Amino acid sequence: MGRWGWRMFEGDQDLDVVLSISDDTLGIKTGQWEYRLSAMVHQSDMLAPPEAAAVYRTPEYAHELANVIVPYVRQKLDTSNLGERMFAASRAKESDPDDLFQESKYSTIILGALMMRSGARINAADLQHLRDLVPQINCTSRHTLLDDHGFRSPGRAQFLAALDHYHPGVARSFQEPSCFKCGKIEEDIGRKPLQCKKCKIATYCGKDCQRDQWREHRVSCIPPGQRRMLNV
Repeated sequence: MGRWGWRMFEGDQDLDVVLSISDDTLGIKTGQWEYRLSAMVHQSDMLAPPEAAAVYRTPEYAHELANVIVPYVRQKLDTSNLGERMFAASRAKESDPDDLFQESKYSTIILGALMMRSGARINAADLQHLRDLVPQINCTSRHTLLDDHGFRSPGRAQFLAALDHYHPGVARSFQEPSCFKCGKIEEDIGRKPLQCKKCKIATYCGKDCQRDQWREHRVSCIPPGQRRMLNV
């Protein structure tokens, strides 16, 4: 399918990495948990069956996600420093000289996003490492034929804003609207980001961010009725 959105967890690449981490590729078993890591983010999967997507939109599911699933994962990651050990295992894979597309480094980025999604503890060294990784990861503003991996720019902004506002024990949503320019969410600015009136997809914390990102956004700012493909 590719990418159906510009932000984190809105494409096959990110969700595949989450499943890979959940499938014990770091040598640490998480695949047998009652709620796997993917349970925190797979709500964005455009290929989810219609009946599942309908459940994800219900208040009952939102309550379960916030009060059962996410706290369960946080408790697992915080027990016996499991999250810290997962970071160490992921960072150990980053030096592979054959990893031309920096997939191992991006896997660490995804692990960091999952840790922030749950509100699990991240030590200062790992937080700084995540910041240091961001400029090393490919980032594009739209689909490219030969270089379509890593971040879309709204996803990178979303990730950096999550780092800036990280607090242990506080879950960070990657699903709710975030500013396509600065990455902030309602919790950061005290109000819901504004939706682009033309495309109905991009969201902004205010007019300044919308204006600053317009040169990049205008290429993909297409009214819903005029879109010809789902990939972005």
